[in-house]
Amino acid sequence: MNQFQFHIPIPNSIHQNRQFCTYLPEAYLKPIDPNTLEVFHEGMKVKAGIEKEPQKHGDRTIYYSQDINPDTSFDYEIDEDVILLYDDAGLNYAHFFFDFFGKCLYFEEIKKTLHKLKIGILENFYSETGNSTFIKQWLDLYFEDKDVEIIIFKNDQRYKIKTLILPNSYYWFPEGQGEEYIIEKIMETVSKIPEIEVKSNGCYISRQDTLKRGWYHGRDLVNEVELIEQIQNELGYDIIELMDYDIIGKIQIFKSYKNIVQQSSASNIGILFSNSKNTHTIISNPRMAPWLNAKVFKFSQATKANLITLDGGGEYLSEDILPNTDVGNYPWKLTNIEGIIEVLKQIDNGDI
Repeated sequence: MNQFQFHIPIPNSIHQNRQFCTYLPEAYLKPIDPNTLEVFHEGMKVKAGIEKEPQKHGDRTIYYSQDINPDTSFDYEIDEDVILLYDDAGLNYAHFFFDFFGKCLYFEEIKKTLHKLKIGILENFYSETGNSTFIKQWLDLYFEDKDVEIIIFKNDQRYKIKTLILPNSYYWFPEGQGEEYIIEKIMETVSKIPEIEVKSNGCYISRQDTLKRGWYHGRDLVNEVELIEQIQNELGYDIIELMDYDIIGKIQIFKSYKNIVQQSSASNIGILFSNSKNTHTIISNPRMAPWLNAKVFKFSQATKANLITLDGGGEYLSEDILPNTDVGNYPWKLTNIEGIIEVLKQIDNGDI
């Protein structure tokens, strides 16, 4: 074990080889842009706990071999022990809950002995405005009854920190196993929020909100508007755009509607906000279904929510149509909306 690293015994954990933290006395940290930062220690640029790929494989290399910076200047000094909550995929909804939030488990274990430990987070990951406000909202909800102090690192400011603790990846989404303890903590947090009264028998989780905000990465359902119109006309369901709601509102939606229809997307995390009174119908993206449906099945097992997946009703738009698009992010379309509506009617009537 490296002299600056220590194992964290997370309960019921697997992949012990990568469950560790790196601690660095007198470290220098500077946010570079909204999603990245740099850390230097003893004049060397730090790799451990910052770069994602090495974290996935339990790589214990602390420094980059060539990057040297002897600069000891700083804008702010923090004379306290700070654990950094950071993941370069953390602004993504699904990756936040597993890759980013999972690192909170390290914090809670370490704080059992290091009682004055603070959390450090980039200001763009802890904001009340923008597309990723769910991060602050969730962390505030999770820590609301705990003795936690959060230090916000401002962009373009350099910090000298008494001791900086960098957690390695506990889990990365959608890894096949190892997220059980994270799921347990998510469900524990969700239990704080009561259901609300809704008038409709169901709702459809629209992805039009992400398009309006320019935040969709390319897997858009090109004929979703037609699907929405059919669901409204034939079923009378409410159409929900989740980005219009705070995290408490999101939780209440997934707890309160009897039938919840959505396509394959990060919003499928909402199954973890539900219970045995809710039925989830996932209209499967043909590219995502083979890996994401396995995750939503695990979510439904944990919460006892009913789950139905509608596979084979769509087609993936090909490379010939969009030659410059990342292979994992092609748009898709439904080929039989009428058939999907008929199935949804049967679910609504309780026949399925």
